[in-house]
Amino acid sequence: MSLPVRLLILLCAAGALWCLYGPSDWLRGHVLEAFGNPKYEGVWILIPHMFLYSTVAALVSALLWIALTSAGALPAMPFRFNLDVLLWGGAGGVAALALTIGFFAAFYPPGTLHWIDPNPWSIAGNVFSNFYEEFLYRGFLLVALTAVFGFWPAALLTGVAFGATHVQYPLDFRVLIGVVGFMWAVVQRQAGSIWAPYIAHMLLDVVGDSLIS
Repeated sequence: MSLPVRLLILLCAAGALWCLYGPSDWLRGHVLEAFGNPKYEGVWILIPHMFLYSTVAALVSALLWIALTSAGALPAMPFRFNLDVLLWGGAGGVAALALTIGFFAAFYPPGTLHWIDPNPWSIAGNVFSNFYEEFLYRGFLLVALTAVFGFWPAALLTGVAFGATHVQYPLDFRVLIGVVGFMWAVVQRQAGSIWAPYIAHMLLDVVGDSLIS
């Protein structure tokens, strides 16, 4: 791959990631303000997850991926689904859940881990936002950076980006999220499908959100 093509792919990847900040922040702020800055509860958990968080970045990633694939610069989107994908997704979710529970049990005060009734609005929101995140990180960014640097540097970079962009959490938790992101990059590679890390992500969130306050 020529240097100009590599630079173009890197520029596209950086642009997609940037959309998590400027455009997404602008859209979210204006929409919430237009509705009187509603409390984060009920349907206003679902709506931001569906439309306002990583939606713009995922859409831009899809458009860039289609363009780069049409130009022969990137492979097609890995969307196959079979038993291997399901098994790898389940294994990735269980591994991430075990690591997360172990982390909180070891480093956080007693009582951090306890049963919390699942919130159906949060689960419904994650159905959308988790897909957008996986499409961005273990989809477009991983494929684009793999084309430029190779898989292992790409897995590391996307893991770091995944952790770094979760600014709502403390630094140690962001490091854990980065490690999980790296694991899910491996899951995507082994399964050959974005659906595998998406399954893992959903499993972690549904179970983890019911255990970790």
